[in-house]
Amino acid sequence: MNFDVLNSALLGMAKGPKPLIRALHFSAEQNLDDPEEFAADTLLEHLQNALPSDDALGVLRRRLAHWDNETAPWCGNTEHNTEERRQLIYSKMELPEAWVDLCNDRLPFHQLERATIIARSHALWYTHEIRQARQFYWPRYSDQLAKQGFPEESLIQLDESTTKVVERLADPTAEAAYQSKGLVIGYVQSGKTANFTGVMAKAADAGYKLIIVLGGILDVLRSQTQRRVDKELIGKELLGRDYVNDPDYPDFVSHGARPSELGSFDWYRLTGPEQDYQRLMYGVDALKFESANTALPFWHPDNLLRASTRIAVVKKNSAILQRLVTDLKAVSRERLGVPLEHVPVLIIDDESDQASINVHKNSDSGLVEERTATNKAIVELLRMLPRAQYVGYTATPSANVLVDPASEGDIFPKDFLITLPRPLGYMGVSDFYDLDAGAGEDRPNERDFVRSVEGDDTEPDNLQKAIDSYILSGAIKLFRKDRDPSLKYRHHTMLVHVSQLTAEHKELASLVRKTFAASGYDGGHGLDRLEKLFREDFVPVHSRREQELPFPEQFEDLMPFLGECLQAVGEAAEAVLVVNNEHKEQTPDFDRQSVWKILVGGAKLSRGYTVEGLTTSYYRRRAGASDTLMQMGRWFGFRRGYRDLVRLFIGTKEPIGSTGKKHINLYEAFGAICRDEEAFREDLKRYASIEEPRITPAQIPPLVPSHMLKPTAPNKMRNAVVTFRNFGGQLAESTYAPSKKAEIDINNALVATMLSGKAIDEYEFSAAIRGGQRTMKSWVAECSPAEVIEFIDKYKWFDPKSADAKGGNPLHLQLEFLNGNAGDPEISRWLVISPRISKPRAQHSVAGKAFDVVFRSRHTESPSRFHTYNDPVHRAFARHIAGQIELPNASGELDELRQPGTGVLLYYPITEDEKPNTPKPPYTVGFTLLFPKNRITSPIGFTVRQANKPEEAVVSV
Repeated sequence: MNFDVLNSALLGMAKGPKPLIRALHFSAEQNLDDPEEFAADTLLEHLQNALPSDDALGVLRRRLAHWDNETAPWCGNTEHNTEERRQLIYSKMELPEAWVDLCNDRLPFHQLERATIIARSHALWYTHEIRQARQFYWPRYSDQLAKQGFPEESLIQLDESTTKVVERLADPTAEAAYQSKGLVIGYVQSGKTANFTGVMAKAADAGYKLIIVLGGILDVLRSQTQRRVDKELIGKELLGRDYVNDPDYPDFVSHGARPSELGSFDWYRLTGPEQDYQRLMYGVDALKFESANTALPFWHPDNLLRASTRIAVVKKNSAILQRLVTDLKAVSRERLGVPLEHVPVLIIDDESDQASINVHKNSDSGLVEERTATNKAIVELLRMLPRAQYVGYTATPSANVLVDPASEGDIFPKDFLITLPRPLGYMGVSDFYDLDAGAGEDRPNERDFVRSVEGDDTEPDNLQKAIDSYILSGAIKLFRKDRDPSLKYRHHTMLVHVSQLTAEHKELASLVRKTFAASGYDGGHGLDRLEKLFREDFVPVHSRREQELPFPEQFEDLMPFLGECLQAVGEAAEAVLVVNNEHKEQTPDFDRQSVWKILVGGAKLSRGYTVEGLTTSYYRRRAGASDTLMQMGRWFGFRRGYRDLVRLFIGTKEPIGSTGKKHINLYEAFGAICRDEEAFREDLKRYASIEEPRITPAQIPPLVPSHMLKPTAPNKMRNAVVTFRNFGGQLAESTYAPSKKAEIDINNALVATMLSGKAIDEYEFSAAIRGGQRTMKSWVAECSPAEVIEFIDKYKWFDPKSADAKGGNPLHLQLEFLNGNAGDPEISRWLVISPRISKPRAQHSVAGKAFDVVFRSRHTESPSRFHTYNDPVHRAFARHIAGQIELPNASGELDELRQPGTGVLLYYPITEDEKPNTPKPPYTVGFTLLFPKNRITSPIGFTVRQANKPEEAVVSV
């Protein structure tokens, strides 16, 4: 009764919050045989004492969360997720004090991360009124995701981010044709398909009549995308008999009748679950659009909103795309239906940076990845369809489609660039890496989720331990399901990757089967290993990570579920699947079957293909392997109900090259890429906040860090050129540094010159940092702005013959800023601060003082760069001194140095010698700059290389 009455009352508030008590009594009269049985106070008491999973409490939570984040006229000027918004909600609901207390205590608002948008100015057509008037498929899609377990907050994020994409497309009912082109950047395995399906639903509701989805370069990816779209968006009534034998068919979205019978429009599918786009030949009528009112153009709302919408999910292959182009040409040539230039079209390009990959033979798939032919086909579609909108999706912030206009000028995202928020429940970079941890500090993420692999696969702590973790975590999942039936674990997988080479997959699969067969899980040593792993690894990680989830009190409680897990995985011969182009029959179909298997694969698993239920990853790289880090990040994704069970076994000393004398730490190497990309995402947020001058996508490429750019030609770039940036209140660090003694000696001489004759005093700082009171001893010297400018200007960044040397000074913009090109930087003095280390590797004498030497490592795959210099605690003290932040409980000595106009240069003598014994010089000069805030009003400035071609995609320089 409580749920029915409350749910009905809240459903009646579609246009914003209304008086609740009045609505409850009206709902009771409408829904109960005896309305006198209902009392608002009884409902309140129920909600106050209800479990978190209670349905009535849940419906109120979802409605409040929706209003907390809604953009609608009733919201006035209140911001999302603020106290002001909540007070407005309570006021409009006329809530008594006891109800307000309930909401504040049990249903508080939460800050949700929002999409970052960099865009050109555009007409605001996709208003709240339009969204309310034109919606049929979006609410049904949203409801379908909710039934599949999407949390309310995730649906709110999805609603908002998809709206941000659709509102930047051209108005489909506008008289003038316009092509908008954009790029949406998500995270690896983070639900990009859910996002672009939501965009398709809203775009179709708004009036787009032909939607083309470019669904990857492999058949399995296209089919996977087709099925998801059919299941969650199209609906049973429009699917014929394609999925009647699908085990999930009862869960497919159903509209209750054909949408055209419910006052909306039907979808017309041009592709199916097993069939990519085929030539329609004499059936090109399938692409014929007709107007209900021939006196009006097709794009008029009276025609557009009643017409069926065509959809094609096609593989990104030039031959297949050309079939579609040919049929569209036939429709135009034969003048079938309305002219194509009247038809609003949306092209979704999944994994869009694959459109600009250089042609090369893929050793795993046997396919040639076509840049030129595929790109030409996409561009031809755009030229044929003047009302077509192009939206690329990628997980790579520096995707080639963004930074390499030399090859992708026609699909460059000229109109908008949107980075999606990190989804709730997602395990990504910040879960596997401790990005803010300093030297010697605890690294809880690495401790809990990452296991180092060195030596041969047959070592006990390598492949065997990874398989043990997989089996043990599977048993724990089944234990949890038994204790809480709401927890569902349809899939449970382990991924093994050491090479892209198909021949090596067979050999590796054989080793995995052999290891699994000899694991002895039926008793004896096998159970002893599992019990030790349970006690020493899984118990402590669970206690730190997911205490609210069911967990066995002792290993013996797992015994019945261990047998069930082994039965689900199967005998060794069937437990391991090889996923590559030569073993297509072994590629698991996660949509149609439950998969509890170990997958061995290569490039086929690298993009788009989601390994569901992934819990254990075993990642290494064979000596001489040509792939870099393409396969990395497959362990990212949603791990609801088993985050504490996830383990990454990764090579930390993998031989590279033909000799095998050099090594790479894959975990560290990928971490460096993660830091770069996360930093760039933060920069994009900063650029997006600038209102005047507005930053546009065309101005982003020159802002991408040079080491993240891989253009086909070094003399090609967008027309935009950065003239200045205001670095006030920011940090700057370039970790490019020479390795040759001559250049290192020059840099050390520059430090000596800068500090020559200066008073170098020892200070002891103290402040509350990172949850505790921290102290740091440091050498401190004061220098003039001119001396620091000279040091940065003359610093040697590269070895003379380094391939990176052509890049010039990586801090040239910071140098120009210090020279006043952006205005007065308002820096009157610099403090050179060199932290004292508790256990320095050595000491380096400069200007009569002994500076502590610290160990830092270089990028293995980019040896001109170190990973980082500064430490988070050191950085916090420096930011306080520079006036960027204010630390609590700051000591007198720390505040004594905090003066207006103070810049800080953190100085580190660096050794690359990992051995703990005293390393020998020369020591690399590492440094970080922290700039004080200033009053410069313009944060950034641009010009163009050729003023007569301001929109030119590629300009040679």
